[in-house]
Amino acid sequence: MPRITSPQAKATFVVLGCAAAVVAAVFGALALSVTGGLVLYCAVLGAVIVFGARVFRGEDEDAMAPRPLWRMTAKPAAGFVLAGFFALQAVSTGVSAANADAYAPLYVVAIAFSLAVAAAYLNSSLRLRRG
Repeated sequence: MPRITSPQAKATFVVLGCAAAVVAAVFGALALSVTGGLVLYCAVLGAVIVFGARVFRGEDEDAMAPRPLWRMTAKPAAGFVLAGFFALQAVSTGVSAANADAYAPLYVVAIAFSLAVAAAYLNSSLRLRRG
């Protein structure tokens, strides 16, 4: 499997992946329902995250060796930052949910998704830091 090692290629992958998730969400919401939009968003963004974790490689990593399944980033700092970002996204979604009675169950799904991703990045960073 080809590996993504350059910062420019990683940034391009992330931007295009996030754009694809937003397009999927809008398409799903318009063609199916708001629930369909959220499901498609989570599915596409989840696939982008998992694929990125499998193919991104840091400077000190062997580009050809497979990564352990728990490993999400090359260095702990990156995982801590991403864990914090997804945790903040969950908090932000929770604050928004306080004023959205009609879609409250969907907010719970979005919060759970963000917290699961944050937990994966946090677990990866803690394990990397331990050595």
